[in-house]
Amino acid sequence: MTGQAILVAVEDELSAAVMRRLVVASGRGFVIDRVINARGNGLLKAGMGKFVSASRVLPHVVLTDLDRCPCPPELLRQWGASRLPPRLLLRIAVREVEAWLLADRTGMAAYLSVPVTKVPHDPETELDPKRTLINLARRSRKRRLIEELAPQVGSPNCIGPLYNARLTEFACNRWDVEAARERAPSLDRALQRLSSFLPP
Repeated sequence: MTGQAILVAVEDELSAAVMRRLVVASGRGFVIDRVINARGNGLLKAGMGKFVSASRVLPHVVLTDLDRCPCPPELLRQWGASRLPPRLLLRIAVREVEAWLLADRTGMAAYLSVPVTKVPHDPETELDPKRTLINLARRSRKRRLIEELAPQVGSPNCIGPLYNARLTEFACNRWDVEAARERAPSLDRALQRLSSFLPP
C-alpha cells in the first residue's frame, strides 16, 4: 500500500537531505512527491501563501532555519504563519539545520576526523552552527575535507566548494537521527510533529 504523498519545501540542498531522513524516521510511510528548493528563506517565506493554498490538494512540510530571529514564535509571527491549516506543517531548525547534524556528536566527529570532545554538547545554543561546523572541519586530520568544506583564506565565499555535497552525503548516509534528537530539542519537536502529522 502506497503511503500518503507530501510536498517538502526547504531553503537548500542540505535541508532537503535532512527532511528526507526525517520523513523516513517518522515511521509514517510518507512518500515525498516533490521537493521545492527555495534557495534561501526569503523565497520560502514569500511562498507561504501559495503553500497554504496548495496544501489543500497535497499536504506540505516546510523546513526553515531560525537564523538570527530571536525565537520560533517570533519567526512564525513575521511569516504570518501562527495559524496554519492542518495539512501544512512548518518546522524551524534552531538556529540552522547544521545544528541538527552537529547534534550527532559521535557521527560528526568521525566524519570530520576530529576529537568528539571538540563537537559542541548543545549545538542549538551556537549562534552560527554553520560557522561552528566549518571551524571544526578546519581541525580535521584530512586535508581534503578541509579544502572541501572550508573556504580558502581571503575567499569571498562563506563555505567551501563541496560543503553542501559533503554534508548532504553525511545527512543521507551517516547521520544518526535518534542520537541527534537527544541534543537538539527543535529536531526532537520536528520529529514528534511529523510523526503525528495527518493522523490516519
